[in-house]
Amino acid sequence: MEKSFEMMVSCKDLTELGFKPYQAKQIIRECKEYLAQVEGIAFYYNRQVSVVPARVIEQLFNIQTKK
Repeated sequence: MEKSFEMMVSCKDLTELGFKPYQAKQIIRECKEYLAQVEGIAFYYNRQVSVVPARVIEQLFNIQTKK
């Protein structure tokens, strides 16, 4: 059985792409809200979670995060 893992993105990764720290936090916050409410993943209701899958950022904001 083969395991596949998604690439996760944090605020630090977004600031390295050129976003300001506040913008990066807002992007992560909106992605967490989408994951919790639309996809129903209750894990993202936690305030301490600071990473989201890259696919969600690409889907919602059309930002390429792959290095």
